[in-house]
Amino acid sequence: MGRHTSSGVYYEALGSGDAIVCIAGLGGHASFWRPVAELLADRFRVIAFDHPGVGGSTKAADQRIALIAQAALEVLDAEDVRVAHMIGHSTGSLVAQTLAIDHRSRCAKIVLSGGWAKPDRRFRDLFDLRHLMLEKLGTRAHSAFARLFGYDACWYEQHLAADRLRFDGDDEFDVQTVLRRIEMLLGYERSEELAALDIEALIVGARDDFIVPFHHSEDLARRIRNAMLVGAVGGHFFPQVYPDVFADHVAAFLDRRAA
Repeated sequence: MGRHTSSGVYYEALGSGDAIVCIAGLGGHASFWRPVAELLADRFRVIAFDHPGVGGSTKAADQRIALIAQAALEVLDAEDVRVAHMIGHSTGSLVAQTLAIDHRSRCAKIVLSGGWAKPDRRFRDLFDLRHLMLEKLGTRAHSAFARLFGYDACWYEQHLAADRLRFDGDDEFDVQTVLRRIEMLLGYERSEELAALDIEALIVGARDDFIVPFHHSEDLARRIRNAMLVGAVGGHFFPQVYPDVFADHVAAFLDRRAA
């Protein structure tokens, strides 16, 4: 059952135990995490939320990483949780980094999944293309791009191929919100602050990720001194492709005691 904070942030909470806040990527939907949440809920309190301006959350005039981080803290306050583990996928990894940098006392451990420290030229070119697709072709073409390039090819064939893709049209989500969110992630860069972090971090990246290639995870692991790097497979959306594998990595990391 979903709930709302006093400011209108929609969130879902499942299970009991130490709290985990799961932060979705560009799409910003709590539902991204449901397969993983169901696997972790027998041992943890798993909380996921719709980013401000997305899904069931109140429409936001602005899109900034700091505002999404603040929404995560509001959800924790609503659940009366002082400290939680933070898991961020893709754009959500930027939010988890921000929480660790600016709100260290609220973070136990962090998991950065399919994330990056700073955009390189290829990254910028790819997201500039997605920005252009949204402006010129609309939301259906943009969603088709994410499906075709975000998932492992075998998983796509087994789970998505039966639903015929639609490329024309503009009725799947608010274009301006996603355009602002792409600009938001391209404008975020605090990589030089990561070396000062004193927090245990698990970095998980897929070696077959076309959207955020694995070298970005390797870069994150080099920048955060208490980081552990794990290579996965499944494309960019690997937590959805192999949720059991992802949940096992997360649980093992969270259970590990500091050396």
